[in-house]
Amino acid sequence: MEATAPVQDQGLTHRAYRPVDDTPARMPVSGGVTSRDPKRKLGRAKRGLRSLVVAVTFSAALTAVAFYVSGPGSSTDETRAPSAAMVAIARAGSVAAEAVMALAAWMVWAEGGLHGMPGATLAPFAAQLLAAAAWPALALRLGAGWAGMACCAAMAAGAAACVRGFGLVNPVAGDLAMPCVAWAVLLAVMNYKMM
Repeated sequence: MEATAPVQDQGLTHRAYRPVDDTPARMPVSGGVTSRDPKRKLGRAKRGLRSLVVAVTFSAALTAVAFYVSGPGSSTDETRAPSAAMVAIARAGSVAAEAVMALAAWMVWAEGGLHGMPGATLAPFAAQLLAAAAWPALALRLGAGWAGMACCAAMAAGAAACVRGFGLVNPVAGDLAMPCVAWAVLLAVMNYKMM
């Protein structure tokens, strides 16, 4: 235990001390296959990669389809049509933010956090995803600026709740969700400029 004393003086106090024992990490399972079997590890890695691709693709594609369906934007008597550059920035930023949020959600899911704490992880993620999918239709297609602001507020609140909930399960996932809060605020500013 004396080996950790200099580390504590340097401010690194989150080190875990475990005594070294001679027991194997995992006992063999039935059939003589251990967890260190290369074929088993490869299969588990392929399933993990496949689920990551599905999670990120679904979230980003849902947002991209929402922008595609909403069109380039329209003007009403109270609002003017957004510029093509503003729509392109909103589209690219929203798809990227949803892809990053999906990556963070996948990291939490991989550790069992979506099922273990659904109120702190799954509910805010779903609310943020639905608000992000609704924003293009409300703000661009219908030209409802205040409804778009409400969607931006819901996205920011959902992303902030994801930062906190994801951070309890996996600190890296919580940090990955932080740019989505900033994007929701930036999207609110863009939405305000379109009003």
